[in-house]
Amino acid sequence: MEQSLLCVHAHPDDEVLFTGGLLARASEQGQRTTLVTCTDGRWGYSPGYIEMGHDDHNPDATARQRSVDLGKSAEILGVSEVIELRHFDSGMRGWEVNALPEAFVQQPTELVAAGIAQLIDERRPELVVTYDRFGVYGHPDHVKAHEVTVAALKMATVKPKFLVVTVLPKTAAKMMTSLIDDAGSLPQWLIDMGEFGTSQDQIVETVDARRWLGIKRAAIMAHESQVDNHFFLGLDDERFAALLGVERYALGEV
Repeated sequence: MEQSLLCVHAHPDDEVLFTGGLLARASEQGQRTTLVTCTDGRWGYSPGYIEMGHDDHNPDATARQRSVDLGKSAEILGVSEVIELRHFDSGMRGWEVNALPEAFVQQPTELVAAGIAQLIDERRPELVVTYDRFGVYGHPDHVKAHEVTVAALKMATVKPKFLVVTVLPKTAAKMMTSLIDDAGSLPQWLIDMGEFGTSQDQIVETVDARRWLGIKRAAIMAHESQVDNHFFLGLDDERFAALLGVERYALGEV
């Protein structure tokens, strides 16, 4: 069992949605956990649930709120250390903000990776975790986080085990079916997960997160400022467990 781990995520709330069980388990076992969050999430909902594109949407206020939310979530999950890189959120695939020079996807991969490589050498984690090469569902910031983590591991002197968050296509499709009654309120990114994934034989670790579902729900509640998370909070215990009760990891390639 690894004694310390480092997670590289793209946005505030990704830490709980994708690795909340892993982080809660590590905390319970007394492991040191470092969470790197690459973007500021500024294109999420502004305070007051104001959507991007509305005249009153304030990206800077959104980024500040999401940083506060992240701190609360990390505390609930028992994360030892949170490091925010604060690059601009790049938005979803095809959004105009993808092209902003401050956007995470526009940053030189080697430059961002150098900072993470230094962190790996300083913290010396036994395990590093990020998304698979598809970014789990194709989000450009997730894909970029994968790329910079791979580059960082190549640069680092310390060579930890490397796992990537992934999904099984058939399981994702079954999950959508189980939530069909709520289809009108499914977040688009959740629907997109069905397009990606890996085969069962690539899964090297599965975390049964049902033991920590209360913690995961509380950590998602910490990100209540983001309307998409209201969907998860509105699920009954059975559906919440079906959706977030299992976390799958494949061996990453460096």
